[in-house]
Amino acid sequence: MAKWEYCILTRLTWGVDTKWYVNRLYQHSDTDMPVEVTEPLFKDYNDRMEQMHAARVYPLLPAILNMFGADGWELIDDMNTGMPGGEGLVFKRVPSARAVAKPPAKKSAKKPKRK
Repeated sequence: MAKWEYCILTRLTWGVDTKWYVNRLYQHSDTDMPVEVTEPLFKDYNDRMEQMHAARVYPLLPAILNMFGADGWELIDDMNTGMPGGEGLVFKRVPSARAVAKPPAKKSAKKPKRK
């Protein structure tokens, strides 16, 4: 089992309407158009960030960092992705944090036993 799980939050545009994506992956070849193959966990994050962007409440980065922190991710580095405007923020977490990130199930109150 892996000791750490990593993700990279990438900025793909500049300015007040900055768009952010995490671990967005594409599969393609010389003869095929790219097809997104992002893992479901990260696709869910990307969908949530798209909803934030659609709300047009800027800047988005503080809300995105809070979302990641709440899910157990720790910001460890920044990087240049090599794409124009492509800044990346690197996060890691212990794989077991996935289970911790979900809200705990409600426990039913136990009734006292009658004698």
